[in-house]
Amino acid sequence: MTNAEHKKIPANVRVMIALVASPTLMIIAYSVYLLFSGSWIEVGFSGLIFSTLGIFAYFIVFSGRLPRFLKRSDD
Repeated sequence: MTNAEHKKIPANVRVMIALVASPTLMIIAYSVYLLFSGSWIEVGFSGLIFSTLGIFAYFIVFSGRLPRFLKRSDD
C-alpha cells in the first residue's frame, strides 16, 4: 500500500459530512423504533435508502476513510 491509501479525510470535511447527515439519525432511530414496535412495514423504501446513506456517511465520519469497495485498484 502506498502512503496515499493510508491518508485520512481531513477533520473539517468529516465535520461537514456529520452536519449534513445529522437528520438521518432521526430517520434511523424512527426505523429502529418501528422495527421493535412491530410496525416494520411502515418504514418504506425511501426510509431504508435514507437510513443506509446515513449509516454510510457516519462510517466515513468515524473512520475517516472511504470503504474499501470504493477504492480503485490500479493493478
